[in-house]
Amino acid sequence: VGSGERAPPSEPAAMTNRQPKPFRLSSEATPYSPKYTTTQQQAAEAAAFSSLVTHLRGRLDVPNIELMILGGFCRNCLAKWYLAGAWRSGLHITYDQACERVYGMPYAEWKAAHQPKATVEQLARLEATKPFHASHPKQDPPASPAASLPHTPSLSSAEALAAGMQPMGGMGGGGGMQPGAPMGGMGGMGPMGG
Repeated sequence: VGSGERAPPSEPAAMTNRQPKPFRLSSEATPYSPKYTTTQQQAAEAAAFSSLVTHLRGRLDVPNIELMILGGFCRNCLAKWYLAGAWRSGLHITYDQACERVYGMPYAEWKAAHQPKATVEQLARLEATKPFHASHPKQDPPASPAASLPHTPSLSSAEALAAGMQPMGGMGGGGGMQPGAPMGGMGGMGPMGG
């Protein structure tokens, strides 16, 4: 590699048996960041989530299996994390509603339109990187479904912006994960796997 050129990336961490270091966000100030209030930190994290979801909605060329192989998470993981956060906040939503928030449409529609069948090579790479995939511990839903959000239709980013809303779409859907059903498991690349 010549001067000013970058070396090609080496094997992924999973292939070299290095374990990733756990990372936890904290509201505590570090030498590199100011002290944030909880509200400020939550607003910044919500904006980051919104931007990531908007970005992934525009990257239909990147299938979930490739996200899992390279990053250890996928759109389904984001939906599971969103669901867990909603439940911790006392919101009684379903997994299908969380998926719709991430995908911008019901998962089954997105999958039919944008998710190609995984190749043998991809499945082998997925299996090799499995120790580094995100985990989704079981969590119980909130006690009362009275806090359920109403169904609102999904909007495209352009429609949401035109309406003066954040480009995240609606909660939509129904059915989905039943209260008390486990959230985890890699399984296939269906709504509960990945």
